[in-house]
Amino acid sequence: MEKHAVIAIVNYRGKILIGKKKSDSKKFLAGAWHIPGETAEDEESDEDALKRGIREEAGIEIRVGRYLGKDITPTHKREVRFYECFSDNNEITWGDDLEDAMWVDKAEILRVIDERVYSLWSEEIRNYFL
Repeated sequence: MEKHAVIAIVNYRGKILIGKKKSDSKKFLAGAWHIPGETAEDEESDEDALKRGIREEAGIEIRVGRYLGKDITPTHKREVRFYECFSDNNEITWGDDLEDAMWVDKAEILRVIDERVYSLWSEEIRNYFL
C-alpha cells in the first residue's frame, strides 16, 4: 500500500486543535501552526493512524467522524486524507514533534494557522472552516 497521511480536524466544543511544529524541524511545517496529522503505517487503517497520531502529538483520545476530502503533499507528493474528529477532553500534552498546541475557534482557523498550510488545501477543506 502506498504511504499516505491523515489529518485529524479535532473538534472540542466549537474549537479546533492546532499545533506548532518545532522551529528547528527539518520538515516543511517547521515553526508553522497547523492541524496535526500522521503518516499511516503499513497496513494501519486511517482511523488507527488518526488516533495514534493525535495521542502522540497532543495526548488526546479522539473519535473519528466523517471523511472530508483529500489533497496531495507538496514535498513527497503523498495523498493526505482529512477527517472530522471529536474529543471529550481539551487538556493538551504535546509530544516532542511540537513546540506548542492550542484550541482555536473553528471560524478563526484560516486566520491563525500558517498560510503555507491552508494555501495547499482544496477549496472543499478550506470551506469546512467557513
